[in-house]
Amino acid sequence: MKKIVFSLALLAALALGMNAEAAEKLNLNSATQEELAADPAIGPALAQKIVDYRSDMGDFGGWEDVKAIEGMTDALIKKLEEKFQIVGVEGVDCNC
Repeated sequence: MKKIVFSLALLAALALGMNAEAAEKLNLNSATQEELAADPAIGPALAQKIVDYRSDMGDFGGWEDVKAIEGMTDALIKKLEEKFQIVGVEGVDCNC
């Protein structure tokens, strides 16, 4: 019985830890230009391109969309995945 209780407590702690990690990540779809530029991997020029992309194309649907930004590389996306998440997709109304 003690092993079951310990196992459940351990699982709960791990689950809470994962949620805390996700909560610390900024959402790439809602981060301000200033928040983006503050990341050393992004800087002001790339931050502006990210904001411009969102204005023109709508929210990122996933990391594949981020690749469309000039200057974005797979290596850079790997770094960004550590600090940012992509949540809440809103597209541009295009009557497609």
